[in-house]
Amino acid sequence: MMTTTSYLFALVIYWLAAGVGCRLLYVMVFRHLSPMWSGATTGLVAGLLLVPSYAAADANTLAPALITGVFNLMFAGGMEAAVGAFLMLSLGAVMGVIVGIITARLSTSRPSQ
Repeated sequence: MMTTTSYLFALVIYWLAAGVGCRLLYVMVFRHLSPMWSGATTGLVAGLLLVPSYAAADANTLAPALITGVFNLMFAGGMEAAVGAFLMLSLGAVMGVIVGIITARLSTSRPSQ
């Protein structure tokens, strides 16, 4: 079993790796799209990778919702076990797209003179 320190350390490493991966995807792939689409797709990927959820209803530790949802769907009771993680995943995806679009709009706006 993991200690609290190693659990937090692993979670921070995962979030940092996902953040760096999102930035690399933006620089290498999404930057060539229009600013609105690049912000939306980068936000979508970030939302899918960074949103945490509980592995089970009685669990007290978090895990990435994408991994939790897929593992619960495949190995731990099917769709009824995975619905909570997929709900958090869809909420994170929607929020990621919204934040990505807002960020793209703010970064491309010109100050008035």
